[in-house]
Amino acid sequence: MSRVITFFEAKDWEKEEYLRRLKERLGERFQDFEVNFVPYTLNKESSIEHGDTEIAVIYLNSVVDEEVLDKMKNLKFVITRTTGMDHIDILACKRRGIEVSNVPVYASVTVAEHAIALMFALARRLRTAVAKMKDFDFSREGLMGVDLFGKVAGVIGTGNIGSHICRLAFGIGMEVIAYDLNPNKKLEELYKVRYVSLDQLLASADVVFVAVPLTKETKHLINLENIRLVKDKAMLINIARGPVVDTSALLWALANGKLEGGVALDVFEGEKVLTEGSFLKEVCPPEVLTKALQTLYLFRYPNFILTPHVAYYSEEAMERLMNSVVAEISHYLLYKLSSKTYGEYF
Repeated sequence: MSRVITFFEAKDWEKEEYLRRLKERLGERFQDFEVNFVPYTLNKESSIEHGDTEIAVIYLNSVVDEEVLDKMKNLKFVITRTTGMDHIDILACKRRGIEVSNVPVYASVTVAEHAIALMFALARRLRTAVAKMKDFDFSREGLMGVDLFGKVAGVIGTGNIGSHICRLAFGIGMEVIAYDLNPNKKLEELYKVRYVSLDQLLASADVVFVAVPLTKETKHLINLENIRLVKDKAMLINIARGPVVDTSALLWALANGKLEGGVALDVFEGEKVLTEGSFLKEVCPPEVLTKALQTLYLFRYPNFILTPHVAYYSEEAMERLMNSVVAEISHYLLYKLSSKTYGEYF
């Protein structure tokens, strides 16, 4: 009987690419597997028909929780094609002896570059400029930008992505301050990064970059209390996870003369509701729907930019992603273990 690998949320182009890489990596062992590619997410409903799956290769909107695990009795390995793992109940997997893995570094540079691109877009009022040109309006009203050289970049979270943001901001000529529970000495030496408290960072930065993973501790790390500390003309850019920043806080700030430099989000609260249209398919918790609608309301401010969770999405990053996923599958098949330990996720 074939062992089953299932790719969830798979795009058409991924099938050929992953099959080719799996055949090359596994060689003769490939014939022992049935590899399925499905366009939908892994959730409590879809898990029912995939109870024979041994290796689940999931993506951003899939969920692996107790309810899903109860239905997938043959599941031995879960790998997410993302850096973040907030959609996986890692402790539940550990209790059942299910190995878990992610791809933490495939898009670190890519996401950091997108964050810097969003900063430039805010600094030079590109949303307004593009809109004016669509109307053949050549006036300069509302288009005066700001220089970034000499400004203060505040990076919240100096892991793989945050470290590259520090490097790029330093290269532009910005002073870099950072907040992280585990300061990186190398960043201090190479890019003169100065670590400060979160409150100090919010009060001092001209551009605030949010680059921390989503955990219980980081949910609403930026909130209605500390958003009041930011400079009136500061910018805020979130390329981490939506719930790290309370959308209510952003609305308050923009309505009360804060963050006049602008807000740019590649992720947002209620993201799944809007991207999957789940509010049309199922009953959404009122608080989730409220957050999604609040995000849409932000568009009334001309200094707001939203991109559809594409910070990671480049040709090079996709190559690294696919190679990393296949390498993780190969490692599991060889050792019956993930290449990572559970401790790395906490």
